[in-house]
Amino acid sequence: MLLALFNTAHATNYPVHVGNTKVIIHIQKKGKGKSFVHVHRNETTALAAAKAIIAVEGGSLMTLVHSGGRNIVFNLHNTRYEFDPNRIFTDTGIRKTLTQYSGTYTPAAHTEVKKLADKIKMLLPEGKIIAVHNNQSYSFKDYLPGHNLANDAQKLHFHDETNYRNFYLVTKHQDFSRLKERNFNSILQADMASDDGSLSIYLADRNYVNVEAGYNQLAAQIKMLQYA
Repeated sequence: MLLALFNTAHATNYPVHVGNTKVIIHIQKKGKGKSFVHVHRNETTALAAAKAIIAVEGGSLMTLVHSGGRNIVFNLHNTRYEFDPNRIFTDTGIRKTLTQYSGTYTPAAHTEVKKLADKIKMLLPEGKIIAVHNNQSYSFKDYLPGHNLANDAQKLHFHDETNYRNFYLVTKHQDFSRLKERNFNSILQADMASDDGSLSIYLADRNYVNVEAGYNQLAAQIKMLQYA
């Protein structure tokens, strides 16, 4: 029923060619409401949760459609490249993600990836941006003292009786305090968080909320989106 209601939303496609690969930036809108961004195509629980919220409350959803899974693959000048679409919102991030997944980096490949990043940036709405993600290896634990992302967290709140895969990462103190009061697992991003090219880095000065949940945690993620 929820998805049937969502089908009444207005949808627009914005194609971007990255090398020989066409990526569709698909935006669906239904009245007024929260603005969701979904960049990893294989994170299907997050996508379903955002659609469920918009079906009832209205809002907008930006998602990427392409032939790959989590990452996007393209060919340029007979060379294969691969990148994580949530690591392209800074030049440093583009260089890192192309090198990590392609084993090589060229300015020409950088230019192709930047075309997609620039189009996404242009299409981001004003106001709060809510990213929706699912995780497997990544979790709240990565931000605990002594772990690899500890320096990227300014404040942490963890509720013992919850799933450590379900958490918020936010850029504003007021969102952190509000979510902490409701006993949600929450992370306030550090002012000098490392530049990995993610949307949270690009939007560090704006009101940004990343809603992370484990795969198949649909009910939990819907609840989290209601409070995002």
